[in-house]
Amino acid sequence: MSKLIHAEIHRVLKSKLLYILLFISAFIGAASVFTVSLEADENSAVFLVTSGNLVMFMTMFQALFAGGISILLIASEFSSGVIRNKLIMGHKRRDILLSWTFIYTIVTILDFAVIIAAFFITLAASGADLSGVDAESVIGNILLLLLFMVKFQMFSLLMVCIYSDQKTAVIVYLLSNMTMLPIILLSYSGNSGLTQFFSRFFLGGFVNNFSLNEKTDKPWLTALCLILLLILYLYLANAYFKKKDLK
Repeated sequence: MSKLIHAEIHRVLKSKLLYILLFISAFIGAASVFTVSLEADENSAVFLVTSGNLVMFMTMFQALFAGGISILLIASEFSSGVIRNKLIMGHKRRDILLSWTFIYTIVTILDFAVIIAAFFITLAASGADLSGVDAESVIGNILLLLLFMVKFQMFSLLMVCIYSDQKTAVIVYLLSNMTMLPIILLSYSGNSGLTQFFSRFFLGGFVNNFSLNEKTDKPWLTALCLILLLILYLYLANAYFKKKDLK
């Protein structure tokens, strides 16, 4: 599988999509800070407001970016016959899927690191007062947000294993993610324990009135739900990819 990973790394690094994605992510991280205008006596609230902006921007854009690059690049392998050639060379379908999982998870982590780094660098440059920041809560919430981004990326792998046509995979990916809207709206009420539980699977439900500095309810349960969902996506992607006709 190392040959597959090496070839995929080379292919991703040559793609302009990767660098466009990283540039946009850096801009979003910085924009979360420089779009906020507070008076000097409100300096202590800068982190609260800017982290809220960051999560809002990630909700709107990063979910698309996290899955978009893998769909576009992998779908092109289906259409160009690259995957068929890999199979002819003796590579197993399971190894091909695992190489995609490894590479695009790394891409998602890199993209996430860029947006978080841009956010904190811009905060530091603006002279924001971070003395009241709860470091433990911030780190925990950032790790949960990363899990959400990886969840989107894994879901994109499932979509491209089901729909190898690039346009179809992108459209279904976008439409499928829109199904979270009812859960988000219901989670605002906070009346249903079942709704609150299922909202743990959706970024929108998780970030309702959310700040990086605030402790979330049972973060371990949210992490467990997301990890189980990642495993389910990988299992289903493998099942569909094994049956896919590549002739």
